[in-house]
Amino acid sequence: MRRVPWPFPRDAELWRYRVLGAVIPDLDDVIVRERSFPPSPKHPIVPLHIRPTLLAGVAIVERAGPEMLKMLTARTFGHNRNRFIEETDHLINPAFGLPGPRQMQLI
Repeated sequence: MRRVPWPFPRDAELWRYRVLGAVIPDLDDVIVRERSFPPSPKHPIVPLHIRPTLLAGVAIVERAGPEMLKMLTARTFGHNRNRFIEETDHLINPAFGLPGPRQMQLI
């Protein structure tokens, strides 16, 4: 998914800013230097040295929960925003509709 970076880049560079780059600083620059990433039919497997970073980013988003998904939704734009909302809506809305756990439930 693409996101809106800040400060806004030149038009030619807008394609490279992905949502995970909002979570992991400098990830967009590392991915641009990779010739085989993102995966394509020619190179379907993610390079070994990028896998830990992607897993760490997913873990950060997973641990932060619905609040992180709402922040990332706000940073996406256009068709990507609609796709992101469709994919994450079922994760965000139920979490905000329920009251938080009481202290005794956390113990």
